[in-house]
Amino acid sequence: MSTIDLFPNELKSEYNKEFELKTTLENKANYLLIAAGVTMSLLFSFGAVLVDKINSDYQFLILVVLFLLISVVTNGISVLFSVLGFSIMPYRYTLPSHVFYNDDGTFIDEAIKQYRDGIGKDSTESEKIFKESIVEAYLRCNRQNAVQNKNKATKIKIAQWFFFAGAITIPFIMGFALPYLWSSSSNI
Repeated sequence: MSTIDLFPNELKSEYNKEFELKTTLENKANYLLIAAGVTMSLLFSFGAVLVDKINSDYQFLILVVLFLLISVVTNGISVLFSVLGFSIMPYRYTLPSHVFYNDDGTFIDEAIKQYRDGIGKDSTESEKIFKESIVEAYLRCNRQNAVQNKNKATKIKIAQWFFFAGAITIPFIMGFALPYLWSSSSNI
């Protein structure tokens, strides 16, 4: 095989990898969205019950409320960035079908003929022109799709850090609230 035959195959492989990465990133965003959403809901519910059970004269009440707020807010931000990781971004396709249709949905016969029959004077020239256009299309697609995946990955990474920050506050909440709850339950 010549280089002109191998190069498009390698570019196609990279093109496919970018779409696989897109799927993987969106799955991660989905898992994070679920985890942060459930955690935020549980913290909000748990926090409301917890704060209701603690007397207002408890010396660490403000810390319990503060850590609950931090945890709920950071998980909320994590949910937001997870959703942004799902946002529709302009990925490129090597041979977009809209090239073959008019706005009213009818075929563009000339475009179909050019791709089907080739542009050059003979089949060798047509094949060469087609391969060159495919190489250019793959290069453009791979660049734009890689940029879009990088943007998704950045949003997901931010979501992960906020989820982590929210999760770290939970032991503090428990550390300040549980001693009060144990001491108040033993007094009954």
